[in-house]
Amino acid sequence: MPPHKCPSCQSLITGRCEVCARRRDTRRGTSCARGYNSARWRRLRAFHLEQQPMCVVCWRANRILCATDVDHIIPITGPDDPRFFDPANLQSLCRRCHSYKTATQDSTFARRVL
Repeated sequence: MPPHKCPSCQSLITGRCEVCARRRDTRRGTSCARGYNSARWRRLRAFHLEQQPMCVVCWRANRILCATDVDHIIPITGPDDPRFFDPANLQSLCRRCHSYKTATQDSTFARRVL
């Protein structure tokens, strides 16, 4: 890849900007720190996928695709958020739909003000 400027920090890079990647990772925290490694979450996730095995976004578009991820409809702030374990705040999504929703709605990149 030819040298180019990192869109975040404007450093000259030839691939992925390791400085920004490390900074992003520390701000976000690990999945364990965000509460996704708890036994309670794993049980709730498994139960939810058992009850709703199809991706809801694909289903609405008349595509039949198995869900792989459980998504918080209203983004949560952490494991102490009362909506974290609320079944009404969960939806089943395939990997593609979950990645798209996260990138366009839930990420700090999506929420930044231009």
